Amino acid sequence: MIPKTVGGTLVCLTVLALAPVSDVAAQSADFSGTWRLDESRSNVDVDAPLVGLGGIGSVETLHITQPANGTLVVESSMRQSQARLYLPGGETSNRILLGEPGTLTMSSLWKDGSLVSHGARHYTNGDAPPTEVHETIRLRDEGKSLAIEITLKRAEKTSRSALIFVRETSLGPCESWPSPCKKPMPGPGP
Repeated sequence: MIPKTVGGTLVCLTVLALAPVSDVAAQSADFSGTWRLDESRSNVDVDAPLVGLGGIGSVETLHITQPANGTLVVESSMRQSQARLYLPGGETSNRILLGEPGTLTMSSLWKDGSLVSHGARHYTNGDAPPTEVHETIRLRDEGKSLAIEITLKRAEKTSRSALIFVRETSLGPCESWPSPCKKPMPGPGP
């Protein structure tokens, strides 16, 4: 504050120094959409899956939504009842029901247009050591591809997968979806 007298009255002026503020929206990328695994361009290690979204290896299809609050919601066609949440600039905890049950706690941030997440998968069985998890998600090919790099480290073993997904532009008729649509029930007659 800078005190100053104006017309006999003491006035305090506050000087604000504006520090550079990072614009999260400018750093983020739009991953929303449906993405199908391109097996020919992916390097899948069965020991480095997207934790909680599929079985051994990788999932065939991902569905990603990005609500206005910045959270990413990632679902797979394999585990439709379970979604993974990413909160850039924060931490999330997801229950894992597939394989050994437990939780996955991740901190995420935007870095150069990529979503970088670090965390650990803890197992319900308290004797099992946690698995360190590192994931990087980024767009490639002018937004036509989604690259996900996964590194899992449990005890002394490190496993890595590099997955490439291609954006789906047509989902086909809803009868072909993993959870097919239902025909409307006929209403009461006239």
